Amino acid sequence: MSSNDRYNLHKNSDLETLENFKILISNIKSLKDKTWGCPWQKIQSHKSLIPFLNEESGEFIDAIYEKNADNICEELGDLLLQVMLHSEIGYENKEFELNDVLKNLNKKIINRHPYIFDKKEKVSLEKSQKIWEKIKNSEKKAPHFKSSISKNLNLKIKSLPPTIGTDKITNVVKEFGFKWESTDQIFEKLEEEINELKEAIKSKNYSDIKNEYGDIYFTLLNLSNFLKINPESALQKTNKKFLDRFSIIEHHAGDNIKKQTPKDFQRLWQIAKQKLKRKNS
Repeated sequence: MSSNDRYNLHKNSDLETLENFKILISNIKSLKDKTWGCPWQKIQSHKSLIPFLNEESGEFIDAIYEKNADNICEELGDLLLQVMLHSEIGYENKEFELNDVLKNLNKKIINRHPYIFDKKEKVSLEKSQKIWEKIKNSEKKAPHFKSSISKNLNLKIKSLPPTIGTDKITNVVKEFGFKWESTDQIFEKLEEEINELKEAIKSKNYSDIKNEYGDIYFTLLNLSNFLKINPESALQKTNKKFLDRFSIIEHHAGDNIKKQTPKDFQRLWQIAKQKLKRKNS
């Protein structure tokens, strides 16, 4: 295939994509139509759709880990549906519309990549990340960000999943020098929080137990941020590892799975662990 043929093929694909996007816009408006629209869709709000956004994001992540291209494609469509619905709700509430979402996104992409859209300059990965961070920080110094750091963060994380909120807090405050210097510091803090949880458990004060557990979780998330590990993907991997091992335990125990003692489970767990280790080596 010649380069000209490839160009025309790509161009035709883009045109078809634009046509399908027009149809999608029309379909969303039909769903939300005040007279003939879907009764369930018509009563939804930004807030009421949050659980579905979380669910769809999780299903998309699962599809990636499963390396199932068809599922990835389908789940991306479900995420796009969430974007379209929120955009239409924004239009109904006279807050913003889909065009504003697209314009803001295009502006952000162009502004944060001057070496592509302005200078046409090849840069290293490290330099590109530094440019991105510098421009992002300068955007945050715009007038609508000029209130207290904590107030802005409270507003930003209010509707976010807690783990993402913690990551956002950690990333923002470290820009102002409030950051960990080493993993040793974090482990010392973690040990301190664990001891405080032990004391709270001894006191049998549920409120204190909950608070101290939250402190441990917060510190662990700070550790993942310091190590540049995504805690969700790390936990997802551990969940799969656990279920792989438990599958082997089920196979060994058979119908007697409910009759196993804690000691039996410990023995079977070691068998499963070694079996998977040999399989993956």
